[in-house]
Amino acid sequence: MFNKIIKFLVLGGVVWLSAQHLEGIEVVDYMHAILAALVLAIVNSLIRPILAILTFPITLVTFGLFSLALTAFMVEIMDYFVDGITVYSFWWALLLGVIVSSANSFIDKVLTKPLKVAQTKREGYTDYEEVD
Repeated sequence: MFNKIIKFLVLGGVVWLSAQHLEGIEVVDYMHAILAALVLAIVNSLIRPILAILTFPITLVTFGLFSLALTAFMVEIMDYFVDGITVYSFWWALLLGVIVSSANSFIDKVLTKPLKVAQTKREGYTDYEEVD
């Protein structure tokens, strides 16, 4: 639970910093950026799987590039629901989606603990005789 809170705070910071450095994205304040990260997570978990299934043939034909368009569309949906954020075009939505997805992957890698693999006791090598 604590990792989820940290994740939303950091992703809110990523959205906020993206808005500060990209001219096609505007965010009113940091709280709206956190809200945008939360809404984007909800949209990605509820709507994206349905659209991914429906657009699978297009994604297959474009060798996966259509998934980037799907990412931009998710950002556009988030823009529609959050009043304090404005994304001016599809291309800015695509760029913000790629930035947030990359940051999300990095945060997941940092916050998740590696699985402990059980150490098996190694037995010594057995002497084999050469067979002719």
